[in-house]
Amino acid sequence: MMRSIAITLPLVAVAACSAATSSPDASPLAVDAALADAAPGGPCPLTVNEVAAAGVPDDWFELMNVSDAPIDLAQFRFTDEAADLAGAVPLPATVLAPGARHVQEVSDATNGFGLGAGDAVWIYQVGVATPCAGVDWASGDAPTGGSWARVPDGTGAYRTTTPDTRGVANR
Repeated sequence: MMRSIAITLPLVAVAACSAATSSPDASPLAVDAALADAAPGGPCPLTVNEVAAAGVPDDWFELMNVSDAPIDLAQFRFTDEAADLAGAVPLPATVLAPGARHVQEVSDATNGFGLGAGDAVWIYQVGVATPCAGVDWASGDAPTGGSWARVPDGTGAYRTTTPDTRGVANR
């Protein structure tokens, strides 16, 4: 007669990482060991920090990692239609360090859609049917040369900023 014994061992996560994990010179093993896996349906590690819907030459939005761990953006997709998962576009395979920003350009030619004067951008985690993050705006909120941005960075309410603050702290 054979017996089965179940042993439960604690899971230890190592999060010894720094902003250097987002550099191209970082060891792939170090990056993989430190990546945060956002729990499907759990708190979103990203926020849409800024949007330029009348961008020159392309529209763009800025994501910010608001978690305490590096995030692999390849785990996420974006769209301008909240219910259009089939049209959601993958984000690049880039590791975003805590507090870091990623600017994603959006154009009809590259993505099959652009961001309009009164539109929205939604972020979905791969395999999850509800948005992880997103924002909508009215016509005039993101004017040419300006943006619809969180002030203060990452946590504040959205407001029109001129000029835009692409890739740097919103003001």
